Amino acid sequence: MDAFVEVVQPDGTQERFPIEGAQATVGKSGTAAISIPTASELELEHLLIAPRGKEGCWVSTSQGALTPTMLKGKPFTSGMVPWGSEFAIGKLRIRVTNKRASVKKEGQVSPVILLAAVVVIALAAYVFLQGGTESLPSAEGIEPPELFTNLAGSCPEGGDPGTQAQQIEYRAHSRGDRYRYNLRDGVQAVQLYDQAAACYRSAGNTSQAEEMVRQRDEMKDTIESDYAARRLRLHHALQTEDWESASVETRSLAQLTSHLEGDDAYVTWLERTRRIVQARYDRMRESR
Repeated sequence: MDAFVEVVQPDGTQERFPIEGAQATVGKSGTAAISIPTASELELEHLLIAPRGKEGCWVSTSQGALTPTMLKGKPFTSGMVPWGSEFAIGKLRIRVTNKRASVKKEGQVSPVILLAAVVVIALAAYVFLQGGTESLPSAEGIEPPELFTNLAGSCPEGGDPGTQAQQIEYRAHSRGDRYRYNLRDGVQAVQLYDQAAACYRSAGNTSQAEEMVRQRDEMKDTIESDYAARRLRLHHALQTEDWESASVETRSLAQLTSHLEGDDAYVTWLERTRRIVQARYDRMRESR
């Protein structure tokens, strides 16, 4: 399906960006799928937008964003919104739309739109035939790696360990709060709590070091439990050919393992599986 993000600048100029794939991020970072580097109101990745068919799309705001996202005059954090919804972030306006939402002429569909739809369907069919029929790789004999193998680290050199400990602890809390929005942040939170504990020990603050270890282990247990549950859900989804659930789980597992070495057999299997599953899921959505 066609999905777009329309960005209206404070001076009234407007740009339209297509959402390519299952989701896209909007922010001022060069790595954001829809990058608006001149928008000071935005975080590096301010919004996550995931189309959900005819109903609209799921939109989520980055936790801790300095400029709130407003929808109909009220702060917006996350949820499903219909096509045509418009968000305000400072003086910037961001609208989510699809082609059907823009065709409203007495029930008539523009011939140009029809022609464009034919072209899109033909291109989609070609892509799906290229990627959607590829066989899923076997995971037999491939053991999922441990997520945390290098804990009990050391405090960075070149600064006061007490000050460093406080700064790293703050970053750990911030990352931990974002875990449900971005799974990578949870993994980084565990590593940061571990580092903060080392700094507190170097500063002679044993009680706070123990507290950092407690929070590290609590976050680690949560993530490892989630990791195991997602692997089970992916196995079931692949067995039942539930491509939507498989798409969600492969993306989530890819985030959880993104810090591991690229030559790990499981990571390699997961990436190939994710690509094939996404092609099948996209083909299924287009055929509805």
